[in-house]
Amino acid sequence: MQYLKEEMRNKIVDEALKEFLKSGYKDTSIRTIVKNAETSIGNFYKYFKSKEDLYETIVEPVYSRLIQYVNRFFEVEVNEKMQEIFYSLLEEVIKIFEENRNELAVLLNSSKGSKYENCKKIFIEFITRTVTISFEYQLSMYKKAIEDNFIIKLLSYNFVEDIAIVLKEKRNKREVRKLISDLLEIFYGNIIGKLEVREI
Repeated sequence: MQYLKEEMRNKIVDEALKEFLKSGYKDTSIRTIVKNAETSIGNFYKYFKSKEDLYETIVEPVYSRLIQYVNRFFEVEVNEKMQEIFYSLLEEVIKIFEENRNELAVLLNSSKGSKYENCKKIFIEFITRTVTISFEYQLSMYKKAIEDNFIIKLLSYNFVEDIAIVLKEKRNKREVRKLISDLLEIFYGNIIGKLEVREI
C-alpha cells in the first residue's frame, strides 16, 4: 500500500513538472495537475499542502544545490589557483544542469509569482561577480584594473537567458553540456581586451 501512495505522489510531481514548464507557476492550476495525474483534489492535499508546497518540492533541492556552489565560488581566495578552482566548481554546476534540466527549466523560465521569481537575478549577479573577479585577477598581472564591468553585466544577463532557453528546448544531456560550454566561450572567451580598464 505504501508503494501505491509513493507512486501517486510521484505521478502528481511528474504531471506538475510538465504543467509548470508549459504554463508557469502563476498560471498552473491544481485542478489541471490532478486531472492529468488521474486523481482528485482531496487526494492531492494528502500529499501537498498547496501549489506552492508542490512547486517547492520540485525546485528547492536543485535550487539549494546551486546556491551552495554559488557560495563556494564566493569563498575562493583570489590567487594563482583561483582559475583552476573556478573551473572545477563550474564543472560541478554544469553537472547539476545536466542532471536536473527539467527542474532548472522550471526554475529559470516558470517561477514568476513564486518565492523563486528572483532566482534569475541571483544567477546573473553571481556570474557577473565571478567573471569580474576572474578578469580583475588576470588584469592585475599587468597592473591594470576594470574601470567599468557593465559589459560583463550585459553578457551575464544574456548568458542566463540563453541557458534558460537551452534547458527548456533541449533534452539530450550531452547537447545541454556542449551548448552551455559553447555559450561560455561565445560570451566570455575573448572579452578581456574589450573591457574598460585603468592603470593601477
